[in-house]
Amino acid sequence: MSNYQAVIDELASIIANKTKLKFETLDPQLNLEESGLDSFARIELVLAIEEHFGFELSDSEAAELATVDDLVRMILSKQK
Repeated sequence: MSNYQAVIDELASIIANKTKLKFETLDPQLNLEESGLDSFARIELVLAIEEHFGFELSDSEAAELATVDDLVRMILSKQK
């Protein structure tokens, strides 16, 4: 399993735990705003991601995250 897919799988679990959204497979092109996450839910999601993966995102980095793919790429870049 690639690192990319492993992060997608972890994100699916985090999103399911922090929101009402459930995914068998998480589409990388899923737009977070269009999926029904309001600003409060997005903040909670970012905080959960930071805690789970062990890094912090600046406000500007968090604001740039529009899709699941954006999240995965940010996580992978922070893990290097």
